Amino acid sequence: MKYPKFKWLVTALLVGITLGSFASRKDEVTLVMVPWDEGSVKVGLDLAEKYPTLLVSYTMAPKGAVSLRGWTGSQWVGISAEDFQAGNFFRTGPASAVVVEAAGVAVPAGLLPVRSWCPAAYRITTTEPRPLLHLAGRYFDFSYKEWQWFSKRYNLELEAINPDGLNVAWYHKRLDDHLKHRGNIFSDDLQYWVVIHESVAVEPAAPVELDAAEDEPLEGNPLTNAAPEAVVMTAADAVAEDGVVEEATADAPDSME
Repeated sequence: MKYPKFKWLVTALLVGITLGSFASRKDEVTLVMVPWDEGSVKVGLDLAEKYPTLLVSYTMAPKGAVSLRGWTGSQWVGISAEDFQAGNFFRTGPASAVVVEAAGVAVPAGLLPVRSWCPAAYRITTTEPRPLLHLAGRYFDFSYKEWQWFSKRYNLELEAINPDGLNVAWYHKRLDDHLKHRGNIFSDDLQYWVVIHESVAVEPAAPVELDAAEDEPLEGNPLTNAAPEAVVMTAADAVAEDGVVEEATADAPDSME
């Protein structure tokens, strides 16, 4: 005998433990990596407007070459593969990362966030707006107003990007919404959610005394704009001997201009 409802419930609970265990991201820096295309960059920029975000966009070229760009809040700057791998491209390190990938186009393992400077990292393996916003919203724990904002911004029904009514109070729902079962949408979208690595509990480090200047809180975008960690890009691309593109044009995708 089959128990489809029970199977869905178990799946939802298991992934709910993963996605639902994250508190609001307002107080921590999240690295968001998106493909260099209009739709993905738009989502990345919108998330960066609402949450402390290290926004990095990448371009996949033939034969595995990759170009990396970081958003400072006012311009895109080039990030070398070496600086990215070593975690030398930011002033405030991320607590976690979300890597967005187009279907069938995975970011090379060597350019994924590593545990030494990013304790937890996850993939969303689709750039389709509806499931992308659904999973991003669950990850960042969108408030009701944020769900509404993204719904209007992307011209998608609120129920389509938030099928489980996350943070939507009962009095904001129509009667028929209370009677609908939208679990299938949630379950289907989980195919796009992949764990790269998760945080490991460690013993707290001994307190370190800092100079007054070093103890001051950081302000502004966490991505540094100072050489050599990040260099403002020019039209001339420099290709390393290993085939990884280290710098690329600072222009946005044609359709974004």
